[in-house]
Amino acid sequence: MAFHLFARVSLVLTCLSLLPSSTYASPASGSTSSTSSTSATSTTFSATAVISTTSAAPTTSNGKNAKRGLSYPDTDNLADVLNINQTKGLVSWQYDWGLTPPPNLAQSGIQYIPMQWGSGGIENLSQALQAQNATILLTFNEPDFNQQSNIDPNTAAQLWMQHIEPLRTTIPGIRIGAPAVSSDTTGVPWLTSFFGACTNCTVDFLPIHWYGEGVEGFYSYLFQLYSQFGNRTIWVTEYADTSLADSDVMTFMNQTTAYMDTLDFVERYAWFGYFVGIRSSLLASPLTFTHRGLKMVLPIVRSLCLVFQFLHS
Repeated sequence: MAFHLFARVSLVLTCLSLLPSSTYASPASGSTSSTSSTSATSTTFSATAVISTTSAAPTTSNGKNAKRGLSYPDTDNLADVLNINQTKGLVSWQYDWGLTPPPNLAQSGIQYIPMQWGSGGIENLSQALQAQNATILLTFNEPDFNQQSNIDPNTAAQLWMQHIEPLRTTIPGIRIGAPAVSSDTTGVPWLTSFFGACTNCTVDFLPIHWYGEGVEGFYSYLFQLYSQFGNRTIWVTEYADTSLADSDVMTFMNQTTAYMDTLDFVERYAWFGYFVGIRSSLLASPLTFTHRGLKMVLPIVRSLCLVFQFLHS
């Protein structure tokens, strides 16, 4: 009896954490104060575009969420990725900040998205992409940060025109993302300078990163970059709530994933991250999900909640 009571309480608590969040309207023109832990400045922007939404995220042919991905750098525990496919997970794509697929990834049923992280090895980019029949490319990772790819905008523009733009000819139909800047105060100015220096660069979508506390700051940043940089399709390739309270992190995840699934201009997103060791991790240990991992990866928990709701309605 005690076990069944414990199981029921655990299921109730899990279901409560997965309840749909309140809706969010796109911000009107005006000023919003950023809540990002890396930026405390005020940002003024105008969200004048008509925002198109849908009722649910698109799905792939095998029933996965076409938007939902993984940021996964740990090649020592490849079974973690394989486990997602075996559990009929929702995740449909993955990247690992590298250019070549890790071993055994093909068995996972998950699309690999290569990245040209920095300037190193860029002369071999076309060959590496053609070898894996890549159709999408992510480019320079947080070039505005000294600790990351650390490339100034003018140099990035030159590298783009020399090595990335020609991919349009060698790999017809390839889709290429802009450099993914940080959400610190250096990010947007860097990206503005890059587009100013690279007027002949063809950019298909805009990857963004965001870390901070609360959905308001995240949504404001999302709409700001969408509006400011030509209403390009957005990939949120790194994001997480940095709150100390685990319940706040879970609330943030619930609200933002549900909302981005309805936004047509958000093409893909990947929570940071699918590994062990940070507060926002999706894994508690290899092959063991945190409750955030259950929410992001697996449909079974939500299905159990629906059954529970039916039986107790």
